[in-house]
Amino acid sequence: MQLNSSGWHRDDHLVVAVSTGIDSMCLLYQLLNEYKGSYRRLTCLHVNHGVRLASEEEGQFLTAYCKRHHIDLHIKKLDLSHSLDRNISIQNEARIKRYQWFDEMMVALEADVLLTAHHLDDQLETIMYRVFSGKSTRNRLGIDELSKREGYYIYRPLLTVSKNEIQQFQVENEIPYYEDASNQDNKYVRNDIRNRIIPAIDENEQLKVSHLLKLKHWHDEQYDILQRKATQFITEFVKFDEQLMKLEMPRQVFNDLPEHLKMVIFDRVLSKHFKLFNISDRTYDDWFQQFKSKKAQFSINLTEKWIIQIAYGKLIIMAKNNGDTYFRVQIIDKPGNYIFDKYLLEIHSNLPKSLFPLTVRTRKSGDTFKLNGRDGYKKVNRLFIDQKVPQWFRDQMPVILDKQQRIIAVGDLYQQQQLKQWIIISKNGDE
Repeated sequence: MQLNSSGWHRDDHLVVAVSTGIDSMCLLYQLLNEYKGSYRRLTCLHVNHGVRLASEEEGQFLTAYCKRHHIDLHIKKLDLSHSLDRNISIQNEARIKRYQWFDEMMVALEADVLLTAHHLDDQLETIMYRVFSGKSTRNRLGIDELSKREGYYIYRPLLTVSKNEIQQFQVENEIPYYEDASNQDNKYVRNDIRNRIIPAIDENEQLKVSHLLKLKHWHDEQYDILQRKATQFITEFVKFDEQLMKLEMPRQVFNDLPEHLKMVIFDRVLSKHFKLFNISDRTYDDWFQQFKSKKAQFSINLTEKWIIQIAYGKLIIMAKNNGDTYFRVQIIDKPGNYIFDKYLLEIHSNLPKSLFPLTVRTRKSGDTFKLNGRDGYKKVNRLFIDQKVPQWFRDQMPVILDKQQRIIAVGDLYQQQQLKQWIIISKNGDE
């Protein structure tokens, strides 16, 4: 069983992730034998997920194995109680925590390359999973042989080696390993692909799972082209103000791009500048349809902190209440007609002078107003929910306060009963 050793150099400190399964134990065996002179130093990392009875035994086995071969070993026990208590899949949380620990250890060890035992069958399984789960459009289709992390590389030297080759190598060399019984449980999607779907395809002489590799190569070429086009667009059209944390791009130029290129661009700018990840295709489709609407100005909530503001032919990603241009406080000290974003405010001359000056602003957390005709107060946010006001509209709607900073009107949804005839609020412009 040959490893592809092109991913590291003789003077590298290698770290190998070992689960005690057949794949990682065969990889470790080869690093200790045929490839012993190909690196400067070797360290093992092992994660105890704490969900199987055999986990402690596996850790003890690996400790003895590494001691016998004079290899440094570090073991991490994960706390996955959060997922277990909520009765949800632990696989995603385990992977995130596992790689967080790998990141920490690679820095602490001042290591160069982390090796994992992903093999050819894992590659085919991943391709099939991403295709049929709808996760192929904005990612590479399979597993990369080499990937860069913060301060180090991950390399997969078995990625062209089949599971059968690994099993044969294990038998020939009598390599000890532990079998994870959960790998046979088809309630996990990847296990079902591995144990049931791929063997069923292989039984058909006219079908070959290996053709998925051709699909991966084609897909990844298109992915790279999209990435280059995204880089070109970002360089030419995207402006980011780091001080204001505000990003702008031309609305029409963006709207004219192919849909998948738009997704790649947004993936790049949202992750880099705003630390927003994993936006769904459906969410992007909804946003892009709104971008194409005839509305001149509106906003879309991204999170509690960030919004997309559509204004003056621009797409602007910014913090809520960032700047006077789009979210402002307006002081009204006399009757008259006023424009506040998309609303017309008619303040009649009969409005009691004791209420002036009026403050007009957008909502704030904790805003409440007095109920008409009965005692008590209601939260402005609850009013929006009850009236099914879209998120992006809530941040445009004017909230009017009197001299004492009491809310007397909320858009066209609420006015104090005794003031209705003197404060008239209506939407201004097209909707």
